[in-house]
Amino acid sequence: MSEQLAPTLDDIESAAKRIHGLVHRTPLLSSRALSERSGLDVWLKAENLQKTGSFKPRGVFNKVLQLAVKQREAGIITASAGNNGQAVAYVAAHQKIPGYVVMPKEANRSKVAAVREYGSEAILHGAVWDDAYTHSLAIAKQRQLTYVHPFRDRDIMSGQATTALEILESLPDVEAVLVPIGGGGLIGGVATAMKLKKPHVRIIGVEPAGAANLQASHLAGQPIELDTVATQADGLATKKTAPDVFATLEKCVDDFVTVTDDAMLDAIRFLLERTKLLAEMSGAATTAALLSGAAKLPPGTRTVAIVSGGNFDVAGKLVLSP
Repeated sequence: MSEQLAPTLDDIESAAKRIHGLVHRTPLLSSRALSERSGLDVWLKAENLQKTGSFKPRGVFNKVLQLAVKQREAGIITASAGNNGQAVAYVAAHQKIPGYVVMPKEANRSKVAAVREYGSEAILHGAVWDDAYTHSLAIAKQRQLTYVHPFRDRDIMSGQATTALEILESLPDVEAVLVPIGGGGLIGGVATAMKLKKPHVRIIGVEPAGAANLQASHLAGQPIELDTVATQADGLATKKTAPDVFATLEKCVDDFVTVTDDAMLDAIRFLLERTKLLAEMSGAATTAALLSGAAKLPPGTRTVAIVSGGNFDVAGKLVLSP
């Protein structure tokens, strides 16, 4: 099944053409401050400046634009901690079709509000993404909706992979790319594209220490399910990894590292103060890995850290105060 999930280069290049003009080509920004702190040559792929505030519309547009007219008209549904939900709601509004998003009960309030403002129905259910996912499958069957899976979908992964094409076009001599891991759609797409285009580029996946199911699975040699998840990084809070996603990542990801929630909060402050970029915790995970030394790259390595999202809940707790 992993062979079916992993996109081909043709899939990825076709996705880039399909979504051209519908999403931003986000900037690749050098960071002297982060380079000095990490001892690397660091560049930031600012997907926090993407439409809806994260990389997610890349995959959703690529998926929805390939649906038959009747499928689109019936509507689309997903389960999401927030960012994929916003992307589904945004694309649904753009295509003038019904959208439904099932979110954990404690989902980021600003993300819930954004889903509703785009015109989709936000349904709150369960404690974590896995709970919302199970509920969303039942609704999809009941209402005969097309399911837009946030990561376990070849079209979604192909769309997310367009991020890698942009990195290579802007920085052809990149040597390492750091990618946050939630469900695995972004890193699966980016890593696959990188290995197809530049096999020597080192791919490092970053997870919260309290939700490191991929690292644990990698060490075990098979997908495992965590007993508990403990992290504020809602976009990365998953208990388990699907077998086909695990198989795909095992083929193209070189290392899995973890960062603490405190490290991610420090990275949010650093990015805001030194680069003027606002990242959410998930989006700051790669910066946290550089600041903490978790990435363990040779000095001077030309490194890209993907800042995957910027939907920080400014209405919530003021976590940025020292």
